[in-house]
Amino acid sequence: MWSRTFCGLILGLLISVSVALNLNLILPIAQDLSLLIGLLVAFPIWVGVQVWSYSFSSAKQAWIKGSMVLAPCMALSIFLVMMRQFT
Repeated sequence: MWSRTFCGLILGLLISVSVALNLNLILPIAQDLSLLIGLLVAFPIWVGVQVWSYSFSSAKQAWIKGSMVLAPCMALSIFLVMMRQFT
């Protein structure tokens, strides 16, 4: 149980931060408003991933499935930051 809790905490934090960053970089609105939207969206995502990690029978499955969600989020974040840097 503690291993799934740790998985949900770490992966949930990383996924929520990545989604908030993606929203900040994608949305064509003012910077302060997009940061507020990211902040409001990040906490429910973090809680959702935490609860989702308990739905698996083992911590290994939770880490694998969570990493499969985190990888595209991080890839999109890296791509968007690189595009913003070169423009």
